[in-house]
Amino acid sequence: MKRFLPLIICLSFGIHSELKAQDPQFSQFYASPLYLNPALTGSTDRARVGVNYRNQWPSLTHSFTTMSAYLDVFSKAAESGIGVIVTEHRESFLDFKSSEIGLLYSYKLQISNDLIMRTGMQLSYFNKNLNFEELIFGNQIDIDNGQVIGPSGEAFDRGANVDFLSASAGTLIYSSNTWIGFSVHHVNRPNQSFVGQESRLARKYSIHAGHKIMFAKGRRLRTVSYQFQERSATFAVNYKAQGGFNQLDVGAQLYFQPLLVGVWYRGIPVQSVNFVSKNESIIALFGLELNQDLAFGYSYDFTVSQLAGATGGAHEFSLTLSFGKIVKRTRRDTILPCFKY
Repeated sequence: MKRFLPLIICLSFGIHSELKAQDPQFSQFYASPLYLNPALTGSTDRARVGVNYRNQWPSLTHSFTTMSAYLDVFSKAAESGIGVIVTEHRESFLDFKSSEIGLLYSYKLQISNDLIMRTGMQLSYFNKNLNFEELIFGNQIDIDNGQVIGPSGEAFDRGANVDFLSASAGTLIYSSNTWIGFSVHHVNRPNQSFVGQESRLARKYSIHAGHKIMFAKGRRLRTVSYQFQERSATFAVNYKAQGGFNQLDVGAQLYFQPLLVGVWYRGIPVQSVNFVSKNESIIALFGLELNQDLAFGYSYDFTVSQLAGATGGAHEFSLTLSFGKIVKRTRRDTILPCFKY
């Protein structure tokens, strides 16, 4: 059964008259800030580099992996952030690979003493390639036993490539303990067809918000004499919609510096597809600040849908390194209260 799960999944998407692709996702979406929202570019006081890796459904014969790396920095003089992001997604079942390199810019605007707005934009170059010889069509499947029988009779080139540019934008408004953001990717809806026809990439919309509750401060850190250990609880949501698909992540995390633990739920239980409730995953998160510059995160997706027990969930890792001088703040500056990693 596991052998044919990738095929079943692909066929379940193929029943629509128009195949609607989805962008890859990260459970630790706040540990991949530039991937989430261009407005988060340069959102810390220091230069920052990060790496994210996701291995989805590792128990299957074929793999679904995503890796993303980013670098950003903030200029106090220009009140602006600049960054670059590189992302690669692979699906071995179809020998499919999608690569992206994007440039990002954000601008910070002080609205009031405790209210900040950031706006951002992104321009990305994409390359996607697919081996058509690995595709399986309906006339190749024996409906009695699910086995693949014989060639399809379709004539395709061995490999196909498509290149395109994608524009994205976002905004974020936050105070010292609350934030709300909105982003839209693929604003220009680029054509991603491999065969010279028109297949527009659907826009991806994301609304994300959260609130942080600060507890009593802990002892002073030895490594930074003026900083206290943070103790806080953070609650957040992230709603995404692309093409005919939508999804909601909601959860909370406790941060007792340098340790972080959290739990998330992914799904929309009030909705269903073909009378099946849209429950997907329960996500457990663990994070650790290795020192004042380096943080590590690990999460595991426990599948709660009908695929539970067959896919192996999903493993995800994140690594964030901050470096360079801390940007000097004024009394009016408000620190973005998003998640610690």
